[in-house]
Amino acid sequence: MFLRICFAIVFMAFAQTGAWAEDAYLDNRSSAEELVRSLYNAVNNHDFARAYDYFASPPAKDFAAFQVGYEHTARVDVITGDVNGDGAAGSTYFSVPTIIKATDDKGAAKVFMGCYTIRQVNGPIQEPPYHPMQIDKGALKPAKLDDFNTYSLPKCDGAASEPNNDLPTIDDAKARFIADQNVHCPKAQDTRAGLNEPQVYKIKYAQAGAAVNDPPTEVQLFSFVCMMAAYNENEIFYLSDSSGKELHLLSFAEPHFEFKYQDEESRKLKSMKLDGFTASIDLVNAEYDEKTNSISSFSKWRGLADASSNGTWVFVDGQFVLKTYDVDPTYDDEQNSISVFVNGQDVLKPVDN
Repeated sequence: MFLRICFAIVFMAFAQTGAWAEDAYLDNRSSAEELVRSLYNAVNNHDFARAYDYFASPPAKDFAAFQVGYEHTARVDVITGDVNGDGAAGSTYFSVPTIIKATDDKGAAKVFMGCYTIRQVNGPIQEPPYHPMQIDKGALKPAKLDDFNTYSLPKCDGAASEPNNDLPTIDDAKARFIADQNVHCPKAQDTRAGLNEPQVYKIKYAQAGAAVNDPPTEVQLFSFVCMMAAYNENEIFYLSDSSGKELHLLSFAEPHFEFKYQDEESRKLKSMKLDGFTASIDLVNAEYDEKTNSISSFSKWRGLADASSNGTWVFVDGQFVLKTYDVDPTYDDEQNSISVFVNGQDVLKPVDN
């Protein structure tokens, strides 16, 4: 009852003033529960860079997407419960029962509950730069508004919440990228300097031949910007293998064509023939879609994008397979691409004028 009265008073204050007062600054990584509270303190104060930094892996596609996720959030109230902890492979993992009430900018409130897993790398084994306690993952699900109290806190089993410690870390991927691509990718130097952080995605799938009750295989995909130009940027991808321990540089099958034109400006196509495939480690303007487990690429041959190529590679049994590909080979000020592959099938019709 006391909690409900308090929140009623706070809500009235919000309705009267039209804005929430900032919380007193809290940035405390001395315990797992204080780290969770610090996260929402940063959110309440619109200190999104600090909130983003509390996560070991990006909690959204990028920082801009992370901010957009809170653009209509006026305030988040948080309650944490008893914390469980387990040590493994040089780290300690803490599981924090959490329930939050998020109030939007119109005064409507929603409740979410679940568990945060916090990782603390043991200090004696670290080298500079020092990695403080960070949020390894969090899974909060919608709950009823009446559930926002200490008695409704979820149960979090520390062992069940412990992540797969065999998966490569961001630091592992960065070290590999710098070592492999120091010459090929200008952006490798930015990564060495602490910039150009990779995008990180976890992929779960059932391996071919796995039994129905076998747990899914989990791998990680790391995407690095390799180089940037006026209207294109190139990405490099690394994928952990099915054991989760090794990182492999990905290469992507791309069709290779023989083009002949009717004019010197390459505005009118005379003939076009698919004469084989290449294997590319760079994809241009590439994006990974977590819903479809696919990587798409759109390469502009010049700024107008009237000449271009684009493809989609879908994750199938541990590898990315070319499924769709279009090409627009004419510099004619129009976007009129020709389909080459659809659903993995060659659909290219002969072009011979």
